[in-house]
Amino acid sequence: MAKKVLAVFTDSEQTAKMLSEMGERYSLKCKVISSVALLSADNEEDILELLLDADREMVKGFRYLLLSSEKPIEVSTDFLLREVPHTLNLEELLDKLIYGVIGDVFYNVKIAFHPILDLKNGKVFAYEALCRPPIKITDLLKVGRSTSTYTEEFCRSKAIKEAKERLEEKVKLFINFHPRFLTDPFRTFGDFISTAVSYNFKPSRIVIELTEYEKLELSSVRGFINFLKEEGVKVALDDVGSGYSGLFYLSELKPDYIKIDMELIRDIHRNNFKKVIVGHLIKMAHSEGIKVVCEGIEKKEELDWVKYAGADYGQGYLFTKPTDKPNTLAVEELAKKLLALDA
Repeated sequence: MAKKVLAVFTDSEQTAKMLSEMGERYSLKCKVISSVALLSADNEEDILELLLDADREMVKGFRYLLLSSEKPIEVSTDFLLREVPHTLNLEELLDKLIYGVIGDVFYNVKIAFHPILDLKNGKVFAYEALCRPPIKITDLLKVGRSTSTYTEEFCRSKAIKEAKERLEEKVKLFINFHPRFLTDPFRTFGDFISTAVSYNFKPSRIVIELTEYEKLELSSVRGFINFLKEEGVKVALDDVGSGYSGLFYLSELKPDYIKIDMELIRDIHRNNFKKVIVGHLIKMAHSEGIKVVCEGIEKKEELDWVKYAGADYGQGYLFTKPTDKPNTLAVEELAKKLLALDA
């Protein structure tokens, strides 16, 4: 196995020593040459772990040189001076490191499916796909934007592939999109729809679930929602009811579905104020032909109330936890008992 040496060009010898001490706590072999800390490891994952855990403000201003060799690497002052033009900034380095281990990351990505139940008949209406890579995408995003975007796209592609293999044709698939990955929404959604078609997964089965949509410009959101609907894809707004902006976007965007914030559902049977809010949300949505999903249902009493209030669909641990081996029949059998429906 090739040895890895990371040369960190810091602002002072004291800083280099401090970084070296940190490296030793991660079981790295460390050495200091002037203001350069040399961190040696057997693999890139160990270096990556240190950098992901480090104080971002401290390390983002340094320059980095990653060396790899099957033989022990000898580093001198003259060598470091010659290599200065080839150094990388933190984001460039982390992207390089992550790409080096990305095969393992992708191989270990798991897609879990969480059912959404029709509260009128207890049938599974849809599954929400949840991507679980061994390195959190939010951690990748902090330091390696291109890699985090690539990983997010891979997760969605894998979700489509596994949904085609594991889910019944009748159910829909909810897929989350966060605004941080929508710098070019028409390209992103266009590529995603093309991927779905390549797996023979009908766009009409897809529901794009938008989170934190208030961070996007309203005209932009309107534009790509219209694009999605023209392609036969449905749209859902997540966490509706969590603030004024959610209500504003509900009135302006007219999605196909809304998912009511789980904090409003928690113990709703005991809280009259929550009952008033959720009851009005359901009525407003239905007046515009929008279907309502209540998520985060964990208690039978919560289920009973949202069903009584007219919610169309329910989702939560009361039915089952997310799993990579969805069992539709078992979930439906439990749902019918909870909903007191005839088998």
